[in-house]
Amino acid sequence: MNAFFAALVLSGATLAAQTASNDTLKISQQLPTVEVEKIHIGHATQTLVLKPLMPAQHAPEVMEANFASLDLRSRGLNDLQSDLSVRGSTFDQVHVVVDGIPFTDPQTGHHSAILPIPIEAIQEITVLPSGGSYRYGPFAFAGVVELRSLDARSGRGYASASTGAFGYTRAAGGVPLRRTDRFGSRLDLSYTASDGASPNTDFATWQAYLKAVRSFDHRGELYLNVGYAVKMFGAQGFYSFAYPQQFEHLRSLTGSAGYVFKNFEAKIYARQLLDRFELFRENARYYVPHSAGRWIHATDSNLTPTWYSGANVHRNRSYGTEATWRFDRKAQHLMLGADARHDEITSNALGELMPDTVETNWGSFTRFESRQNAGLFASYQFLPNSHTSIQADLRLNANNTYGLDWLPNLGIRQRLWQKGGWEGLAIASSNRSFRLPTFTDLYYRLGGAQGSAGLRPECAWNSELGLRINRRSEPQRGISGAAITAYERRGTNLIDWIYRTVDGAQVLQADNVTDVAIRGVEVEVSGTLAGSWSARAQFAGHQASDVNGQSIYVLDYLVRRVQLTWSSALRSMESTSPLQFGLTVVGQDRAGSYGLPTGELMPYLPFTTVDLRASYRLGDLLLFADGMNLLNARVMDHGNLPLPGRWLKFGLRLEWE
Repeated sequence: MNAFFAALVLSGATLAAQTASNDTLKISQQLPTVEVEKIHIGHATQTLVLKPLMPAQHAPEVMEANFASLDLRSRGLNDLQSDLSVRGSTFDQVHVVVDGIPFTDPQTGHHSAILPIPIEAIQEITVLPSGGSYRYGPFAFAGVVELRSLDARSGRGYASASTGAFGYTRAAGGVPLRRTDRFGSRLDLSYTASDGASPNTDFATWQAYLKAVRSFDHRGELYLNVGYAVKMFGAQGFYSFAYPQQFEHLRSLTGSAGYVFKNFEAKIYARQLLDRFELFRENARYYVPHSAGRWIHATDSNLTPTWYSGANVHRNRSYGTEATWRFDRKAQHLMLGADARHDEITSNALGELMPDTVETNWGSFTRFESRQNAGLFASYQFLPNSHTSIQADLRLNANNTYGLDWLPNLGIRQRLWQKGGWEGLAIASSNRSFRLPTFTDLYYRLGGAQGSAGLRPECAWNSELGLRINRRSEPQRGISGAAITAYERRGTNLIDWIYRTVDGAQVLQADNVTDVAIRGVEVEVSGTLAGSWSARAQFAGHQASDVNGQSIYVLDYLVRRVQLTWSSALRSMESTSPLQFGLTVVGQDRAGSYGLPTGELMPYLPFTTVDLRASYRLGDLLLFADGMNLLNARVMDHGNLPLPGRWLKFGLRLEWE
């Protein structure tokens, strides 16, 4: 009841802010912005513009249903923890960018999707599925997921509140703060909480995102973004089956500023993430302090092991800068850029021992590690005629620990025909990518897991070849487009975590052990039928070197997946009907297997989920009901961690301009 009251308060505050914003100058059109970079030629880049009929209240659910290349492996629903995988990659191999700022976390890819933007404020999501190190360096090994939020000058406002099964409560609101002919700013907020579908799966999350932009007429513009996110959740069996009653608390603070003038852009950014992980949850219903630094379970009186000294606490900080300049001349486009980034971690578990302990309100830090990475990159695009586009890229990357590396890319797009309202396009690309070990890969040691300080960077060659057929005008009924893409990622020295038996005990070790070539085909078809629909399918296989032990990440990829989405456009009495529907169906089959607590290996089983949204619009007010996993399928993205079954949610959303 208290959580739902908080949701109503947040919505009311948003409505009050709407009234305040109406006192500022109203603008008929947005101020112009400068596009510094263009598309990645030759890559099967996928872009999604979000629609209110999508049966989702969190960004990972939208991504799961709408991208053929993207696999969301969740340990908990409702954006609790979502590992991003692109074409069979691990979660550490995907680079996340929000409004041009990197969010990839140096401690672990588990934290890269801790985003400060509510789904209502996300304007579009783009996936670059075939590497990206030639542009973004060691963080874009397999691909890039980029989110763009509403413009700071947008006049759009909204307030939403919802409730559902398992004590689910969510509230979100976004408003323009000030709008003049030269200045724009907005604030977006959200809060989500649930009691959990099973013991120790309760959670609470907060998001806040502030944007501002100032135009200087013909002298460019200055922008500022600040984001804050909090996640607190019971992590039942997330990282260890032997000690399942875990808990994690995360806080992320990000800030960026940039200046754009004509074809030049420069930006700086900073990100801090605080992480507290309790292998034994410290709570009055779970473990409470006992004696001699140990904890005792509140109900069964079991003591924590003698080797356990308390929660792992970490503070990750990343600072960076980037500058790009673009030169355009008729059929040629040249982009030059440079970037630099500093990553550091202060911890009681990861890094090298410090001479003195650092005491903070987050915990006592005894270890530290840092590294610096920088790069020079260039991109040249040549359009010899109206049918052909060619792009060549090269990045020279320097790292203070791993030295110099070079990362090339070549892409081509060819129009094959254009006739009768249809056009056919062929694309091809090849590039080299690499990734540095995370601080977890290097130093983690707890609960039977062992990192390795001697890990080397992993490398890959990414190639793809595709054919696209597009209809230049949207039909009233029928197919509007289709695409088929074949891809390969040939990786060497891949970093994996392997279960091995050491001195009779099962140990999880990080190692450069796996050379893997993953090959696959993606098929996409879209069209209209009483609304818009799209169907996607992905099929993949691999060829791997021998692995001494049981892989838990590299070989657990999707071998088959089919996605179907539909957003209705029902009509009543020659006008749009207030009643509409959104449908998402996903079926998938995962390779690999996972270990049971008994030591037995269990293969992943295929499953199909069906999500449905029914909505009814009353002017600016949208009433909706979401049914997630309506068939109550048994879903397991990570070994021995079944996700909740059927989950019903109901809510309302008010929008205005």
